[in-house]
Amino acid sequence: MSLWRAIRSSYAGVGEIFCRYWRVYGGWRDVLLSPYFHSALLLTALLWPYWSVHPWWQVALSVIPNLLGFTLAGFTIWLGFGSERFRALVAQPGEDGSPSIYVQVSATFVHFVVMQIAALLAAALALASSVIPAPDGNLGALIGRLVPMGHGAGFLLFVYAITTALAAAMGVFRVATWQDMVNAGDKDAAQETE
Repeated sequence: MSLWRAIRSSYAGVGEIFCRYWRVYGGWRDVLLSPYFHSALLLTALLWPYWSVHPWWQVALSVIPNLLGFTLAGFTIWLGFGSERFRALVAQPGEDGSPSIYVQVSATFVHFVVMQIAALLAAALALASSVIPAPDGNLGALIGRLVPMGHGAGFLLFVYAITTALAAAMGVFRVATWQDMVNAGDKDAAQETE
């Protein structure tokens, strides 16, 4: 296999797994309808006096790496959560062919990780934009207008990364309540609460 074909194949594999995660998560529709995203929008608007003046990226660059480490540890724990019987139950695809509960909660964790990485990258770009002088002239004026919008978008990613922590926690809690129902012998009630 040629080097070019191998590179293309590796990119295709990465693209396919990202598409699979995005499809299971629900895509833009579920992001835009999410109470966690709405909370992030509201918090970003309310915190405008902070992020529009202060170097918000310093907080993001200090918080996100730790949060990312805890997230990956939590995701690992999730992968082994529950008894064999319970894991078999939550790993069954829906009757309509929809992804299993196991895969859906896993997609929530992956979304949490993706948002944290996006926020970390946005903070790094904001830091870079704060130390690189803007060029003179029209280009400098354009950059001067775009930078505050970029800071707002970056801060939104940072806050959304934090609110998705709550989404991931509630997903695991939901499954934990199903575990209780299964242990109590009420398999049908657990499936009805989906």
